[in-house]
Amino acid sequence: MDASDEIADPSPWPSNDADLLREEGDWWTVACLDWPRDRWLGYINGYWKAAGAICDQIISSGRDQDQLVYPFVMCWRHYVELHLKTLIELARSYLDEPHVPLRTHRIDLLWQAARPLLERSFPGDDDSTLDDVDRVLSQLHSLDPTSEHFRYPVRNDGSATLDGIARIHVRNFHNVMLGIANLLDGADTGIREMIDTKNEIAEYYRDW
Repeated sequence: MDASDEIADPSPWPSNDADLLREEGDWWTVACLDWPRDRWLGYINGYWKAAGAICDQIISSGRDQDQLVYPFVMCWRHYVELHLKTLIELARSYLDEPHVPLRTHRIDLLWQAARPLLERSFPGDDDSTLDDVDRVLSQLHSLDPTSEHFRYPVRNDGSATLDGIARIHVRNFHNVMLGIANLLDGADTGIREMIDTKNEIAEYYRDW
């Protein structure tokens, strides 16, 4: 059996040659952490894709939804947190505003900072879509205001997390969050393109 025929061992055991950073013959499974592009995009897209992979697994197998729901929602929540932080930085750069990182996990505070920046970056766009985003992100924040409810069954004070939340329909949750992701991704792409255009114009006039 060559490397192309190998699959993950379903029941490995610790061994004296175990090495987390060893590379083997199946090069297509090697993840590159030193890629030259924006590393934020690696994290953002990684959590987005992970949520999709978990959703696909639940739908295709019809199993394990009661366990996989925790990393599934956590991936979506962390994706939103990362993308909002990135959008705030991008928009402030485009608008020539100083950037002070928001050191918070709170989705509501991040969205409160991001929305007006997006409105100013894309003047004339229909704000009703942002109202829809506002409503969904408020709901996401209420599910997990501190970024710990889908990581732990209890808070630091010993009280239960997710109190009062009994059911989550994974496919519906995923589709709603895909709408949010598509809007954030579109805004991200648009602002990056506007920054590039702005820089090109500035460079042209410097050389003129």
